[in-house]
Amino acid sequence: MATKEKLPRTETDLEASVAPLPLWQLDIVEVTGHNIEARGREEVNELLGRGWLLLHIYTLKYNEDGVWRERPMAILGRPRKNGRRRKPAPSQEGR
Repeated sequence: MATKEKLPRTETDLEASVAPLPLWQLDIVEVTGHNIEARGREEVNELLGRGWLLLHIYTLKYNEDGVWRERPMAILGRPRKNGRRRKPAPSQEGR
């Protein structure tokens, strides 16, 4: 039986669940894309469990044998092992 994940209920909850830093400050050292249907979803969950960050979800649209298909995809990033994040540049502080 599939379990339902608790989703943010308000816009404030959603904002709190999103990394407050710009992408360049997350200190990502590796990026990967995965199909998030069936087996791909299991792989994504495994990566998330190992500390990877979910950066983006999108729909890949492609033509296969004259038929347009759609596939949900995820982009994940692996931060440095020590978890250190870059400090903002002086022009970025206070934003």
